[in-house]
Formats: sequence, structure tokens, C-alpha cells
Amino acid sequence: MLTTDSHGRAASRRDRHACEDDAEQIAGLQVAAWRAAYAGILPAAELHGLDTAALAGFWRGRIGAGTAAGADVLVHDDGRRILGFSSFGPARDDDLGQRRDVEELYAFYARPESWGTGVGRSLMRSTLSVWAERGTRAGYLWVLERNTRGRDFYRKGGWRQDPTAAPSGSGPDAVEIRYELTGIGTRRGDSAPRARRR
Repeated sequence: MLTTDSHGRAASRRDRHACEDDAEQIAGLQVAAWRAAYAGILPAAELHGLDTAALAGFWRGRIGAGTAAGADVLVHDDGRRILGFSSFGPARDDDLGQRRDVEELYAFYARPESWGTGVGRSLMRSTLSVWAERGTRAGYLWVLERNTRGRDFYRKGGWRQDPTAAPSGSGPDAVEIRYELTGIGTRRGDSAPRARRR
């Protein structure tokens, strides 16, 4: 996919599998996204205390171990920097963990300045394409109940609240609800270009 940069020049955008060198950018992106999306939802002290270096170490480890663990990290790269990422893999919930055709979307974020530009839609298409290629037929995720922007994005993409899962969370402001997406591999748009490896 080609787009233009801030100077009107052609710039290549692509979704690809992350490499360990991407860890710092992914961590910085996650911190920025959390602080923008969860302001007024999570305590300010918690958001202020997010440790980019520690998150970079986490993502470096996850990317390095991903293939062996069956987990993946995809990034949306505009040729200059990473604008979004998704992380997904085997289901961790007790009621779904034995199903090989179900995967969990662990994390899904875009830079706040990229919200509404198509980054999220592109990443979601690529995530679903990877799932479809390996026989995954359903996915699920947990989202903060008060994160209305996130919930609206997922609903527009066909995700629905899972009526079989009780809400989870550590307090009234941190209640999470489970969303599910079924029929992966049979949905229109799953034939999107594959996320490339580099």
C-alpha cells in the first residue's frame, strides 16, 4: 500500500512481522497509546509510571520467543517508524485454552496521532489473515469496559461481547469484558495481503 508522508512524497506502508530491533519503538508506542486511551480511566500515577525500558525488554523477549511459543507480533510500518502493532497467540483463558482453533489478541495499539487513519484496520486485516492461514476460526480479546473508543473500533470490525464470559478486573474502573470474533477464514477481507517477514 502506498500513501504520502507529511511532505507529500510517496511513502510505503506495510504490515510485517516484528523483529527484536522493533522492541523500543513498540514499547514507546504502547506507553503513548495507554496514556492517551486510558486517561481518566486508569489512575494517573499508574500511567505516569509506565516504564518504557522495561516494556522494551518484555517485547524483545516476546518477539524472540514468539515462533516457538506460537505467538506473533505484527507491526504497521510506514518506512520511517512503527505506527501500530498487534500481539496474539494461543488462548490463555481456561474455558478456551484447549481449543486449537481459537486465539487471543493480547495487545492491539496504534500511535494516538494515527487513530482514524486506517492503521488499525490494516493491522486487524493482517492479524485475521495470519489466523486464517493457520486454521484459527475464532478470536477473543479483553477490553476495558470504559474504553469506548476501543470497544467501538472492535464492534465496527465485527467483534461482539462474549455473553459466556463474566467481566474481569481489579476494581470498578478496571473492569474488562471479553469480546469474540467468529467465522475467521470465511469473512470478507481475510484475503488481505499477508504480513511480510523481514
